[in-house]
Amino acid sequence: MWQSKPVLVLLLLAVSTAATVGKPLLTKVTKGVTSTALYTAPLSAGRPLVLDLSAPAITTPCSGQTTTVTLSANSTDGSNPISPVSFAATATCAAAPSGAVGVAGLARSSASFPAQVASTQKVANSFALCLPSSGVGAAIFGGGPFFLAPPADRPAITTLLSDGVPLRQPFSGNPGYFVSATNGIAIDGTRVAVSGSGALIVGLSTTIPYAQLRSDVYRPFITAFDRAMGSSAKVAAVAPFELCYDSSKLSPTLSGYSVPQVDVMLEGGTNFTVVGGNSMAQVNSGTACFAFVQAGGGTGGATPAVVIGGFQMENKLVVLDNDKQTLSFTPYLPARGFSCSNFNFTRAG
Repeated sequence: MWQSKPVLVLLLLAVSTAATVGKPLLTKVTKGVTSTALYTAPLSAGRPLVLDLSAPAITTPCSGQTTTVTLSANSTDGSNPISPVSFAATATCAAAPSGAVGVAGLARSSASFPAQVASTQKVANSFALCLPSSGVGAAIFGGGPFFLAPPADRPAITTLLSDGVPLRQPFSGNPGYFVSATNGIAIDGTRVAVSGSGALIVGLSTTIPYAQLRSDVYRPFITAFDRAMGSSAKVAAVAPFELCYDSSKLSPTLSGYSVPQVDVMLEGGTNFTVVGGNSMAQVNSGTACFAFVQAGGGTGGATPAVVIGGFQMENKLVVLDNDKQTLSFTPYLPARGFSCSNFNFTRAG
């Protein structure tokens, strides 16, 4: 009879462990219509919080230093919402950005929104962003698959994710997300010659609309693209962009306008590839501009060489896994017949 005890103990442990595991949380993501184009999620009783990859905490207007807020989302199986979920979270008191009631800080911090979801819901400290270029995108906090519709029989787009790229240590006190471009940047397969040696530090931001390059990187980069693109379709610049083109002379494809491809060549051999859909901003009905701008500040290592902006992440699934300390991402989804605006928000069941 004594032989059954270990089996019983293991069974009880398995039941206990299963009972503590929650489901990931799903929320809609909306892109703002102003020039700042902030991305928000209706996490505060349906009211918007700005999604900020660099902010270490949830913030809301209040008196004092911190307060407790009730946030809400939906549990999900990766395909649909399942049921509403509300939970208490700790927020730091701060003024709210225009058009929102606060900030959902997504950075690497125990006070961030993903960390508090992981703690309260017993899920992974990992999240997936599918930022929309228009309409409504989606974000899932807590791991698991991520499906886009239609049709229902398509595989999860998480199957398209790149290998995980190691996250680097927080940069210059910024708790956001940084990776290393060990092989630099290439335009149409040709590496851009940048002064100095060593890897380029690359950050990600949901609060700057377009990729920013440090001046010592921006000038050779923009020159290389200009050379690769040629001048036949070039028109006058439209601020804040330097290179603009007559869009009627650019060939449309499933990947956006057919223009030279940008590859940010990351540690481990994975490329963050930017095709026309993420590199050319339509500034008016007849003009599209190369959506990379020069960052302010110095030229040294005190600032990242590149900060990838929201526009460059739109219609890609971007996964930041704080448990594994990795970044992974899909190719530009419209080229595969998907869109971040195609998540099925019809409740399951």
